[in-house]
Amino acid sequence: MLRWLFVMKLFMKNKWSNFPRILLLILILTMLQLLQQGVAATTDPDTTTNATCRHATDMWGDPDPNIFYVCSDGGQPLQLECPPGRGFFSGLGYLGCLPYDHWPACRPSEEQVAAQLSAGCDTTTGIVPSPWASPDPNRFYLCPSINATPLLLNCAAGSGFVSSSEVVGCADWSQWRRQMECEAYY
Repeated sequence: MLRWLFVMKLFMKNKWSNFPRILLLILILTMLQLLQQGVAATTDPDTTTNATCRHATDMWGDPDPNIFYVCSDGGQPLQLECPPGRGFFSGLGYLGCLPYDHWPACRPSEEQVAAQLSAGCDTTTGIVPSPWASPDPNRFYLCPSINATPLLLNCAAGSGFVSSSEVVGCADWSQWRRQMECEAYY
């Protein structure tokens, strides 16, 4: 019963009134599944971005978009994880675990990813193309050789793929946020 009260308190915040209904339903189902599986989390004050809860329904992200925090009934932050293929996004009218391809910022456009994927590893320059981003920041494409099929690879835990003038490759999440100009959305 306490779990249901916690879930109800979590979704009674005014921020949710503008949230699209389908995304709210997905988030509720995800939270219920995590709570039922007992994955709903560990309190680790060393990894929180906000060590104290201001309100019982607070929800905020970590530099790692796979992780977010909610406040328990006792006022302690609980660390939760978004399901695979989703990341925590807060801002521009969104709050919760969104599919990466629906993020309104912080990622390459679908057109950029599609153009690079259609070009693939084919090149007339004789140089293997640099790795490039996928919609999921945990993953990236890499050409093993010229005219090969691009491989979809994962970054190591604790890092996301960045391709900028300063960095190309997997970087820790704080650097990923800076490079992707995404520091305002968690």
